[in-house]
Amino acid sequence: MSFNTLFRNLFLAGAACAALGACTQGSDIASPGTTNPGTPPGGGGGGGGGNGGTATCPTGFTTGTAVGNTTTCLISGAILTNLNLPQVDGIAYRIQGRVDIGSDIGADGNAAGGTAARLTIAPGVTLYGESGADYIVVNRGSQLEADGTQASPIIFTSADDIARRADNDPTNDDGGDNISEWGGLVILGQAPINRCRDAATPGTVDCENIVEGVTNPDALYGGNDTADNSGILRYVQVRFAGFAINTQGNELNGITFAGVGNGTTVENVQVHNNSDDGVEFFGGNVNVRNLVLTGNDDDSIDTDNGYQGNIQYAIVVQRNAGGDNIVEASSAAPGVTPLSNAQISNFTFIARSGGGNGFRLNTGTVGRYVNGVLFEQGDECFRYQDSAGNGTPGYQGIGQDPSFDSVLFDCAAGLATANSEAGTAEAAVAGGTNNLQASNSLAARFFPGPVEAGVTAFDPTTLNPFFQQTSYIGAFGPNETETQNWAAGWTFALFADPVCPTGTTDSGFEINDVTVCRLSGIVTSDIRLTRGNFYELDGRVDIGVDVGADGNAQGGDPASITIESGVTIFGDSGQDYLVVNRGSQIFSNGTSANPVIFTSENDVTNAAGDRTNAISEWGGLVILGRAPINRCRDAATPGTAACENIVEGVTNPDALYGGGITGDSSGSMTFTRVQFAGFAINTQGNELNGITFGGVGNGTTAENIQVHNNSDDGVEFFGGNVNVRNLVLTGNDDDSIDTDNGYQGNIQFAIVVQRDAGGDNIVEASSAAPGVTPLSNANVANFTFVARSGGGNGFRLNTGTVGRYVNGVLFEQGDECFRYQDSAGNGTAGYQGVGQDPSFDSVLFDCTAGLATANSEAGTAEAAVAGGTNNVTGANSLSGTFINGANETAVTAFDVTTLDPWFQATTYAGAVQNNADRWWAGWSCGLEASSPC
Repeated sequence: MSFNTLFRNLFLAGAACAALGACTQGSDIASPGTTNPGTPPGGGGGGGGGNGGTATCPTGFTTGTAVGNTTTCLISGAILTNLNLPQVDGIAYRIQGRVDIGSDIGADGNAAGGTAARLTIAPGVTLYGESGADYIVVNRGSQLEADGTQASPIIFTSADDIARRADNDPTNDDGGDNISEWGGLVILGQAPINRCRDAATPGTVDCENIVEGVTNPDALYGGNDTADNSGILRYVQVRFAGFAINTQGNELNGITFAGVGNGTTVENVQVHNNSDDGVEFFGGNVNVRNLVLTGNDDDSIDTDNGYQGNIQYAIVVQRNAGGDNIVEASSAAPGVTPLSNAQISNFTFIARSGGGNGFRLNTGTVGRYVNGVLFEQGDECFRYQDSAGNGTPGYQGIGQDPSFDSVLFDCAAGLATANSEAGTAEAAVAGGTNNLQASNSLAARFFPGPVEAGVTAFDPTTLNPFFQQTSYIGAFGPNETETQNWAAGWTFALFADPVCPTGTTDSGFEINDVTVCRLSGIVTSDIRLTRGNFYELDGRVDIGVDVGADGNAQGGDPASITIESGVTIFGDSGQDYLVVNRGSQIFSNGTSANPVIFTSENDVTNAAGDRTNAISEWGGLVILGRAPINRCRDAATPGTAACENIVEGVTNPDALYGGGITGDSSGSMTFTRVQFAGFAINTQGNELNGITFGGVGNGTTAENIQVHNNSDDGVEFFGGNVNVRNLVLTGNDDDSIDTDNGYQGNIQFAIVVQRDAGGDNIVEASSAAPGVTPLSNANVANFTFVARSGGGNGFRLNTGTVGRYVNGVLFEQGDECFRYQDSAGNGTAGYQGVGQDPSFDSVLFDCTAGLATANSEAGTAEAAVAGGTNNVTGANSLSGTFINGANETAVTAFDVTTLDPWFQATTYAGAVQNNADRWWAGWSCGLEASSPC
């Protein structure tokens, strides 16, 4: 289906909806994963702020002044008996002044005049304040039970927020940079603290303190009940709060947890755009799971006064206009117990440029931070002050300082501020396990890319049974997506609506409700394709302008294309393809769970039905580098910088490859699939392969790559020396691996499976002519080649090629192992000890029609097999098409590290050792029934 057809169909569908009035469009209560779920009642209706509400308050509530089209029901003063707030469409509850839930019963429960009460809030209820004087205090001994659901979160917000969302202007819905529009939520408990207002022993029942932000009268917290239960906060949002009660530093946070114990349930809680801290923990040991902090103006997580709780799955995103430190951790003084010792696992912290630091650590704090990602866009990771640490070496085996394990630090200004204990910060990072200082590869802002996936996770269950075991770092796991994740459906303004990134254009079309962004022409500025959109190749798309073999070509202009994990790029015809020119780079770095996919429009729109034999539905991927080649278009010396050539399949204008830089880098491709491509540009033999590597150097990373159902070769290497690990080639119509023009790279772990309807040779290897250097001399190890009956041969060897093939399995179901031509070999006996011909070691040959074709140099083929070590001619015992069985296991393996240090040592022949070896699973398609292409 072309896009003109697609647009017509979408237009007609839209017209039908308009006529029938029956098709659901967007609403302010957004679907899971979109921008603004949890709209306050009346926020999406008409009336624009002045019509007043028509709903009726529940019995017992006084009706206040309406906000927009929302009826207001008042709560005020001290609530000394249990109170329920039911959900009623069209109403919100006004927090009128300071509202106390119960009166303080004291640390021991016996305070004179103390009264315990409970405020129960139904799912979907909205409460709001009109100014900083409006806030809720849950006193010691009392409880707040705000138990929402994913579909119906409980919302604490401001009158301004409700009015904004009632004005029918969706640009106002997220509240922008507004803060401090009401007070906040204060929860006080009887759990231990270490900063006492009187001369009491920290951590005892006598140690209590006055909470920040609350006056007239003061409110107290603290005690010795670690299991203190202050209620439930589940699926709760607190928006646009925070207020300085009297002086700077005595402010209301979004949520204040003061002396709150671990009998309290806190799960799925968000604080958005608070003017002070997002959440602050004054002592206590409450545990928190699924915490979202967005746009807060001071610190996002502040721990103090002996807080010893655990936090797992935490997202922090600062807004451009505000935000200080992500974490500020402190205590009463070093060594005072209970120590401030928060433990945080699985966090993703994204800090603005020009705010504070990722971690400000001071005043006797310890803390354990594991399985995290910190992205500081303009500042240092740490402000690590000399007062940090508990002053008691060996505490819990950690030592006296905060510690970090399995954390990715990506901080623009370096590790520590100038006023830090830089050496201590460096030691904390270096002393932990699996910490990494590197650029992040987060996709769609939050989701793990290949860098995050490469960090070995820490087992947080060893810290505390509260933690859930995870195999990943960051707040989101590898299988979570923008619409299917623990934060989807109940959070506010967290997931921005995807927009087409700079360098692309919005096509105006959607596929399955996903925006299609268009790439076209010549890209001369670096471009990043962000997850959440589809990307259409509109004709030939060039990344950069050729800089020449020496980097000085007139008009040369390098650029890069970065493709986030999980992105899909498609073309509509063979005229749609991507060319990465010399000097430019591609970074197509997916993950096992979220590979990058290059495919066709038919595939994306499911327009073509059965995909089994679908081929040639778009062009392909061409990557051009400056590494040596041996076939020159002009009278140049092969292998020199002057030797360059025109790449196959690309015309108007031609595209060049080759040079003298063996370490040339064309970027990185990991966990990337290319499917249903291939096209003859003009004449037979001038075709686009699935992936063309032209003069690509070994500074390029190529790992976990699949080409499926290409109409020409799966991959073709024209010279160069790029190395490839974990290569899957399925259903390709010509050769699967084609090496030519002096290719000297290494390939390890290669699965090739031909489909019944297509496929020629598994390997075609050739060169310019015998003896021309650099020789075509690929090293291929640990391969499993499964060829169809009636196609080509396992190996077609011709025209000056050498090559070393070891630890392999070849199953030719109807043809010969070799078409071994008399032109094969480099013509120079003794080359690198290999001799003049291709050679084989530790290969199982199972070929129905015998060893070599009738038009082969049969004797040379036989000699190559017989002259190698541990080659076997006999039946295979592969299971599941390509997985080793007993016969493959019986082959004595060749030590591949003797060929090149790049190879990984193995003890087996074949690409897949056994059923437990699943390096190919999850990111590839078509190799097992559960993952069709």
